[in-house]
Amino acid sequence: MTTRVPGFDDLLDAVRAGFTAPDGRPVPVRAHEVDPRRVLPAEPVGPLVAEPPADLLAELGEPTTGALVVADGDRAVLLWTADPVGGGHRALGAAVAAATAGSAQAVRAVRAEAAVLDALHSVGKRLTAQLDIDTLVQDATDAATTSTGAAFGAFFYNLINDYGESYTLYTLSGVPREVFSRFPMPRNTEVFAPTFRGDGTVRSDDITVDPRFGRNEPYSGMPEGHLPVCSYLAVPVVSPTTGEVLGGFFFGHPEPGRFTARHAYVAEGIAGYSAIALDNARLYDRQANLARELSRALLPDTPAVAGVDVVTRYLPAATGQKIGGDWYDVLRLPSGATAFVIGDVVGHGITAAAVMAQVRAAIRSYALLEMPPSQLLATVSRLVDPSFVTCFYAVHDPDTDTLTYANAGHLPAVLLPPDGPPRPFGEAMAQPLGVGRTFPSASTTFPRGTSLVLFTDGLLESRTRDLTVSMDWLLAALPALRGPADPHTACDELIRTLTGGTHDDDIALILARRTGLPRHHRRAPATAVELVALRDGIAAWAREQGATEALTEDIVLAVYEAMANSVEHGYRDKPGELDVVAENDDDVLTVTVTDWGTWKQPDPSDTTRGRGLPLITMLSGSSKTTRRPDGTTVAMRWPLR
Repeated sequence: MTTRVPGFDDLLDAVRAGFTAPDGRPVPVRAHEVDPRRVLPAEPVGPLVAEPPADLLAELGEPTTGALVVADGDRAVLLWTADPVGGGHRALGAAVAAATAGSAQAVRAVRAEAAVLDALHSVGKRLTAQLDIDTLVQDATDAATTSTGAAFGAFFYNLINDYGESYTLYTLSGVPREVFSRFPMPRNTEVFAPTFRGDGTVRSDDITVDPRFGRNEPYSGMPEGHLPVCSYLAVPVVSPTTGEVLGGFFFGHPEPGRFTARHAYVAEGIAGYSAIALDNARLYDRQANLARELSRALLPDTPAVAGVDVVTRYLPAATGQKIGGDWYDVLRLPSGATAFVIGDVVGHGITAAAVMAQVRAAIRSYALLEMPPSQLLATVSRLVDPSFVTCFYAVHDPDTDTLTYANAGHLPAVLLPPDGPPRPFGEAMAQPLGVGRTFPSASTTFPRGTSLVLFTDGLLESRTRDLTVSMDWLLAALPALRGPADPHTACDELIRTLTGGTHDDDIALILARRTGLPRHHRRAPATAVELVALRDGIAAWAREQGATEALTEDIVLAVYEAMANSVEHGYRDKPGELDVVAENDDDVLTVTVTDWGTWKQPDPSDTTRGRGLPLITMLSGSSKTTRRPDGTTVAMRWPLR
């Protein structure tokens, strides 16, 4: 049983009744369902009653005396008869067509309006999702030029540079940029002024007959070589938040009367979306620049460190605009040691930046007091409660070639030796600052030719892999930092390799590379006989560096006194060795004497003893004696100039 469709079946019955014989009597009418696509137009606007196509009648395989097709929406029916008929059915079809003509025209108008709105919505959605100003403006120019049917279109827009000065840029669509490269920027002439002032849309069927045209000294009329413009349309782009005129669209066509009110409406719609998008992009750009500059302003300048090439990097997150809490620091301590600090405040924004600044300042203050790493982190942790801050703090003593470090919940550091695999160290030593209360420390050797790498988790984190895999990738990539390559370039390449140029979090990185081998290095048995050769070697080296005879005598006497102390007091019960290292770092001569003996406590009643260290202090520019569990190191320094 076929379900009756109100409206369509009523129309079908009325058309069927229109088939009558010449004398007005009804005739038998047959019906046949057909594919609506064969009879309806591409965009149907209402019911259709019309003569059927010839091919449709041919498919019936029998003669007809009258036929009409009735279609609406998804259904179409062919009505026909083989009996003699008059013209009633044709008159009925014409009447239906006349009755629906008005509604069909209205539907077409509504559809045309909907198409415009749909196009504007599509353009607006694309523009307001774009934050790159150059791309946004070009997209808007292309869309508006196409939508208005212009031969070419341009968008002139204003930006503010770093000095607060306004300058104008422009984009083109429909013609190469070279076409306008030799013309100056448009000024507030009588034609252009209404657009640049934001007065409203200017539309002209022939701008060359407009009384405002041609009043642009030194030109009279169109400048020579300019594209022909007859039809003209200009629409200002005005910020909806500030009312500022951000720029203007200008469209041209060589033929007259090409721009209608509908074209102006479309251009105004795109201009409105462009204004919103430009507001968003400019606000985003300002905030992103503020975040980057504030983060960088909180980071220190990296000092030069004798005997160590130091490279630092800070990269704000490639996505988003929030200020991060990552930081690094490199501090030259009064003793001649160097502190390397890297840390990360959990979270983003002004709060994270403020906590980072406080923690960095506290660490700098306590570091300059030469607090041991464990004591320093414990003291700072009490200050930042209840924040959650990770930090790795390491102190390099150049006299003993050691790193003493403590780690408050941060990622491990890595040592990269001249050969062999990278070695992570310092992992999971304590909880973060603000949470932990005790921070054990440890030491490791940091010999020449070795690199220290400290980093924050932004270098490793990725949405496509877990932290363990990222750490393996880092260890595999670090050997590329070895060799004579420029360490700055090597660090940049390391970051690109690990992040692919995109990172969701801030990145802080320190690379500290111990430079070369010592200029003079001797190791010999700790005997009085060997001291003569060691002393003569130091004298020859000092003269090679350009030391005066007086300075050479001071160096030799101080170094000989340090070696003699080791022989007499360090190895009084057993034989051993002396290690003498001399180097020249930026015209500062350093000589280090190291033994591995067991020193006895001095006898306070023996007034003939205990003059060695005061003599060394008097003869050297500065000196430092380090008592180790396995021996003693004396480091002495002299400025060469």
